[in-house]
Amino acid sequence: MGDSSKNVDVEQLIAYSDDLVRVLKDKRDINSFTQCLEHSKSLRSSCDSDFNQLQSSLQDYQKKIDVCKKKTEEAKSEVAADAEIDLLQKELEVEMEKEHLLMDELR
Repeated sequence: MGDSSKNVDVEQLIAYSDDLVRVLKDKRDINSFTQCLEHSKSLRSSCDSDFNQLQSSLQDYQKKIDVCKKKTEEAKSEVAADAEIDLLQKELEVEMEKEHLLMDELR
């Protein structure tokens, strides 16, 4: 039984190759095939160009995003530093007020 299935596959392959030879013998089919091949090459080139352009745009956007993230982090650290300065300034004012009251008491 194994041999008969192999024979069927070989017979189908031979039939397929015969059909292919008949198609390729017809000049119109070859011209159509050549035209399709040229169109596919053109389409591939166009797709490659679009892909490269999109990839470049994505890289540019990623750079802009990275710059924005960096600026955001810098702004956050400045805000934290400003808040710390404000806190220290208030503590200084409180201490100066205490010293002023103490000096008034000493007078």
